[in-house]
Amino acid sequence: MINVFLRTTSGHSALRLAFYEAALTRWKMDQNALVIIMLNKGIREARLEAERLSHSDPYIFSDDDVVIVGKDWIARGCAAMSAHHEYAICSSNSLLAGEQHPCEGEIYPMHSVGAPMFIRKGILKDDLPEMTLQSECGVLHDYVRKKGFKEGIISSLRHLHLGYGFSSTPGLDFGY
Repeated sequence: MINVFLRTTSGHSALRLAFYEAALTRWKMDQNALVIIMLNKGIREARLEAERLSHSDPYIFSDDDVVIVGKDWIARGCAAMSAHHEYAICSSNSLLAGEQHPCEGEIYPMHSVGAPMFIRKGILKDDLPEMTLQSECGVLHDYVRKKGFKEGIISSLRHLHLGYGFSSTPGLDFGY
């Protein structure tokens, strides 16, 4: 089983709650997923807690508005990570045009990947810098690069970011 940490907040709008329910339902459909909800945690706090609680390597950290697409999603992602030890954090390619990246090879090197993230157990330590929701991906990228690792996109995996364009708003509630 692969630990899947799903970050969410309380007090959702009806729309955000529907995104969360869709994401949670889809994660639970993957036979390799052991879903753990990260409720109302700070950005750095959630990352370090996931690192401490994870019993799998890699583990997955995702947001409550991201739905994975395709069969055997976790198994395929873990196989790609196992074949490429130079990558500490990898994501999948978005189905949305504004978030798509050109992918060549099994993993395509990328700066600042977003959720859902496969993260190698043992990479994130107590020296992880503070970060905001807006700076999170860049901070993580700089952090793993300083440790000699890369970030990338697993070209065979897809996700649908239901909250595209709204996810980094302070309240994570779309304002309606």
